[in-house]
Amino acid sequence: MTSYNKPHLSYQNQIDLLKNRGLIIHDEAYAITKLKHISYFRLSAYFLPFQSAKDTFDHGITFEQIIDLYHFDKELRLLTFGAIEKIEIFLRTSLAYILSKHTKAFGYTQEENFCARDGDFAWLKDDIAKETGRSKETFIKHFRDNYCDSDLPIWMVVEIISFGTLSKLYSMLCPPIEKEILDGIGLPSFVFKNWLHVFSYVRNLSAHHSRLWNRQFVIKTKIPKHKKEFTGMVNDKYYTFAVMTHHVLRSIHDTFDMKSELLNLFAKYPDIDLEQMGFVDGWGGIAVWK
Repeated sequence: MTSYNKPHLSYQNQIDLLKNRGLIIHDEAYAITKLKHISYFRLSAYFLPFQSAKDTFDHGITFEQIIDLYHFDKELRLLTFGAIEKIEIFLRTSLAYILSKHTKAFGYTQEENFCARDGDFAWLKDDIAKETGRSKETFIKHFRDNYCDSDLPIWMVVEIISFGTLSKLYSMLCPPIEKEILDGIGLPSFVFKNWLHVFSYVRNLSAHHSRLWNRQFVIKTKIPKHKKEFTGMVNDKYYTFAVMTHHVLRSIHDTFDMKSELLNLFAKYPDIDLEQMGFVDGWGGIAVWK
C-alpha cells in the first residue's frame, strides 16, 4: 500500500494528459470550458468504455464522444428520476389513504397495526420521528402551533419521510392492507417489495448524479416468474429496471410513457451503445412493452 501522490493539474495540463493518452481534442478551448463545468474526475468514469488498455484511448476516440455519453447519461438520470417520482407519489398517496382508512390518522404509531419482525417497527418509528422532527415544512409548523398531538397524521408523515423509509413502512404492512395497494399492479408481495427497494436505489443514484449507463446494479431485481413476458431478463441492468418501471406506471394508469421517453432519448443520441444497458435490437416490439 502506497500513499496517494497524484498532483493538482491545471486545465491545460488535463488537456495535455488526455492528448498524450490518445484522445482526439479538436477544440481545446471548448474542452477546457467543459472541464471547468464537469470535473476531470467525474468525467473519467466515461473514459473507461473507450479504453481497451489502461490509460490509453482507443484509436479515433474524440473528446466530443465522451461529452455526448456524459450528456446522454445526465438526461437518462432526469428521465429516470421523473418516472420514479410518479411511482413514489402514487405510493405515498396510497399508503396515506389506506392506512388512515383502516387505522385512523395515527394508527401508524401502533405496532399492532403492522406485521413486522421483532425490532423492525421500533426502528421504523424512530426513523420517522427523526425525519419528521427535522422537517421545516410550513404545514408541520401549522400543525405544531395548533394541535397538542406529539405525532403527525399519516397523510403528513408520508409527505416528509424519505423514499427508503417509505419502502420500509410498506414492507411492514399486513397482507389485507397491502392487498389494496397491490390490486391492479399484478405482482406478488415479495416481488413488489423488492421492486420498491430497486426504485429507491436507482432514485438515489439519479439524485446523486451517479452513472446509470452501463452500470451493473447492486440491488438485484426479482423477476416475476408468473409473467411470461419477463422471462429471460437479467436482473442487474437498466433495461430490466425500465421494464419494471413501465409495468408499474401502466398498472397505476399514469400517463408517463417510459417507452416513448426512452425512444426519444435514444434517437437524440444514436451513437450510444445500448447493449451496455441490457437493451437488445427490437426491444420496443417485445410483448412486455405493448
